Amino acid sequence: MDEYTTGQVARATGLSEKAVRMYVDRGLLDARRTSADGPRLLDGGQVERARLVRLLRGVGLSLAEVGDVLAAPDPVPAFDAVWSDRRSALAASLTAAEYVRSALVGAPRLDVVVHRRHVPERLVLGTERRATLAELPSVLPEATGAVFAVLRAADVPLAGHPYVELHERATEGYAARLTLRVPVPAPVRPPSGFALTTDDAHEEAYVALTAAEARDQERLVLVHDYLASGRALAGGVPAGDDREVYLPTWEAGGPGPVMEVAVPVAHVPVPEVRPAQRGGRRPDGAGRAPS
Repeated sequence: MDEYTTGQVARATGLSEKAVRMYVDRGLLDARRTSADGPRLLDGGQVERARLVRLLRGVGLSLAEVGDVLAAPDPVPAFDAVWSDRRSALAASLTAAEYVRSALVGAPRLDVVVHRRHVPERLVLGTERRATLAELPSVLPEATGAVFAVLRAADVPLAGHPYVELHERATEGYAARLTLRVPVPAPVRPPSGFALTTDDAHEEAYVALTAAEARDQERLVLVHDYLASGRALAGGVPAGDDREVYLPTWEAGGPGPVMEVAVPVAHVPVPEVRPAQRGGRRPDGAGRAPS
């Protein structure tokens, strides 16, 4: 049986000798030594396996994922399962990159349907929180539960969908301020930590998201940015903080839309253009008779 040193395997596969040694140390490749300080020797089957390791690493698989694929009874479906996730992530990254480029050009563009509606004046009960991006999945249910407990104690039903006003943009390292609000049909005496306010009548632009889209944090950020940019508002401008509206299908995860990203919209008045007076002089002197 032919055997090869780590240097020979490296030359045959396009890997560095350091990488071959690391893959042996990590258990991705098998090697033996003829003595305690002798060279590592790999057989022909390990050379082919090293080629596969290089290919799998070349498409972005981690060392753990490479090990899982090569250890599977059938590596093809094992690779397909890993690559399916990679393909979805790649598509999302391409969408994000295209949006960023359009924003750099000064014309943000995103492939979503922006709806419009009129929101009448209504009473809302709310409570404020702060949360980092990682804390949002636990903070929002807690705040929602707290508001619902107040409504149950007061025997007051909901008068619309719960929503969150995002006063700042949360990041991994920054706890942003947000307010969870629920519409109510009648005044409620708010306990400490809660406030009863009026949500003034307004026009609202919104994008409906499925459960999968709502879970995609990168996609969610793009939709928020697109609405906040004003490019999708058809002659209007954002007139308040972004909102996330939670539909009755939210808990069940569908079917159909489970959440809406929304922003209040104010209309921008179009300046009146007066027709030029007949025979009048233009400010730059154009139109004057030659001397």
